[in-house]
Amino acid sequence: MNSNHIIGQSTLIKGLKAIVDSGRVVHSYIFTGPEGVGKKTISDFFAKMLLCTDQDKPCNQCKSCRQFESGNQPDLIRLKSEKGVIRVDAIRDLRKDIGIKPYQGSRKVYIIEDGETMNQHAQNAFLKTLEEPPEHAVIMILANNLTGLFPTIISRCQQIRIPSLSTNEVAQIIERKTQMTREESLVFGKLSQGIPGIGLKLAKSDQYRQLRGESLSILNKLANSTLVEAMGYIDFFMDHKDDTDEILDIMELWFRDVLVLKQGGCRDVIINMDKISRLESLAKNFTIPAIQGIIENIEDSKKMLKSHANFQLTIENMLMKIQGSGKHAGGSRSTV
Repeated sequence: MNSNHIIGQSTLIKGLKAIVDSGRVVHSYIFTGPEGVGKKTISDFFAKMLLCTDQDKPCNQCKSCRQFESGNQPDLIRLKSEKGVIRVDAIRDLRKDIGIKPYQGSRKVYIIEDGETMNQHAQNAFLKTLEEPPEHAVIMILANNLTGLFPTIISRCQQIRIPSLSTNEVAQIIERKTQMTREESLVFGKLSQGIPGIGLKLAKSDQYRQLRGESLSILNKLANSTLVEAMGYIDFFMDHKDDTDEILDIMELWFRDVLVLKQGGCRDVIINMDKISRLESLAKNFTIPAIQGIIENIEDSKKMLKSHANFQLTIENMLMKIQGSGKHAGGSRSTV
């Protein structure tokens, strides 16, 4: 791993390099940001620099760097939650280990993943380590948010927030780690909300891609179906009841794309760019009020389902209005 392999975090990487090169390394850091934003990648790179024995860090050539890449660096210790909790026994083991000098270098690095899952007993025990850490120890806490951590722990650590990435940067990561084309990667880059982990998860999920394909296929058929045919699509929703939130999100984003095209908006914000010809066709056939009505109806359906409204009746009502027989129908059309 070197900085060339980390996409979109050049400013942060430069800052971490400056910390290491200047020798202004403190004993404890908190890396924060949403799940999947890259906390592990960035903290790993920082740890590799800290443990590297060459002047230009990380050199990727020294014994420490080679051990790091193989997963056998003896002075790197990881602590992970078990069943969603980090308990006091794990912290006690860390405290015992932290008193032992490094095996081969001048530092030992401890990375605590999911740090906010430390229970109260674990955090109380951990505070004692933070109050008087040994000279050779550098502790990194990775946390999705800080709300689960004691203020006294947060105050003793230097905070490093991992920023989200641009759509293009996430798409580049997806391209690198999958067999997807640039066009396909951009779709999932836009769905990622700037978080690489989300983009990769969706891109690698056969289930999600199948769900998206089936959902968009139904929308296309709805545009040319009768009311009776539209009601037949309720079976799809009944069969995928557990995935209803994702299906409705897919549908809403689809019609938001149609609305962008209808209003002559910037194509860069279109999510379903791999289906652009179909989107353009729909944009020609529907009025702006009709599209807005469909989006509002999908949002209303989400709210109703969260309020435990009758599932089948809610979906049937939504399908009827999308098909075009509801109040948002354009003229006498029997489509959307």
